[in-house]
Amino acid sequence: MSPYPLESARAAGPMRLVLTTYPSREAALAAVESTLRARLAVCANIVPAHSRYWWMGRVESADESLVLFKTTPKRVGALFRHLETTHPYDVPEVAEIDVPRVGNAYLRYLAATLDPGSPVPPSGGRPTRRGARRARGARAPARTRAPHHRRSR
Repeated sequence: MSPYPLESARAAGPMRLVLTTYPSREAALAAVESTLRARLAVCANIVPAHSRYWWMGRVESADESLVLFKTTPKRVGALFRHLETTHPYDVPEVAEIDVPRVGNAYLRYLAATLDPGSPVPPSGGRPTRRGARRARGARAPARTRAPHHRRSR
């Protein structure tokens, strides 16, 4: 039993990046194609990578293709299962990154492509401009300045 949870309890953003590596660009392209056809991701980037890692008690190195899949929180579980069952590696690294803020136009595209008819989730995050209105009942942030100290003479 792993000490690490398989389901992320703290993820709160409207988008997820799921990353994994493949032994060749051709293998990565095949994985991207099957993933997009299954509508488990809206987009994928393939990036050349050189990896160094421990394997069977030795440090190995390999040229690989890193794939970044962009998806919604609802599709992450199915995407993980798809990648783990179709991956050519014995022990594939499949990792999820929570994306707390996403541009509104891209978020609309993501939701419309993977979940047609569903409402677009809020982008999340806090307002970044000073003076932005707080929600009703929200408290003002605490002061962060230290108390004034007298200077000695």
